[in-house]
Amino acid sequence: MKLLLVDDHAIVSDGLQMLLQNEEGLSIVEKLTSGNFALSYLKNYEVDMMITDYSMPDIDGLTLVKQAKALKPNLKVVVLSMHDEAVMIKEMLSAGVDAYVLKKYAQQELLNAIHAVASGKQFWSAEVNKALLQALQPTATNENRPTDRELEVLKLLAEELTSKQIAAKLFISERTVETHRKNLMRKTGANNAIGLVRYAYANKLL
Repeated sequence: MKLLLVDDHAIVSDGLQMLLQNEEGLSIVEKLTSGNFALSYLKNYEVDMMITDYSMPDIDGLTLVKQAKALKPNLKVVVLSMHDEAVMIKEMLSAGVDAYVLKKYAQQELLNAIHAVASGKQFWSAEVNKALLQALQPTATNENRPTDRELEVLKLLAEELTSKQIAAKLFISERTVETHRKNLMRKTGANNAIGLVRYAYANKLL
């Protein structure tokens, strides 16, 4: 797997290189110091995964991820950040990041994050998970409480079933399943299926 490291602090990128250089199957193809350098590199070279700082001197991490994904839709992105604010994390999740690792835990968690992402999964630092769960807590109004049918759909989503599979299992149409998904996202504040599953765990529905 070809890795691109993006961080404006040489001491950080050098440390990451030392951490990763002996990992089988991983190859660091370049270390760059700015978001714009990274975008230029992605235009000309093949990269499987980009590991990038959130705070850059030229463009912020959110802009970098959005533009990088536009250039390379299949690019895997691992973000290193000092920030654990739920709003910022949700923005990055919506932009398509595959892992969000807090810098203070980078050495402990980065390898786990890389291997998880390489196998098609996602990875979030424990404190990131906690921030997201707190942000997804439902309000106390009846209007925002999921219905029994929505909870059934939610549990099946957590089992990684597709809308077609859920429809067949519940004897409803795919369109109805999608309606339930949209209602769940509206009620929970989640942006995607991952957020919905986090909601389910946070509220002990699974």
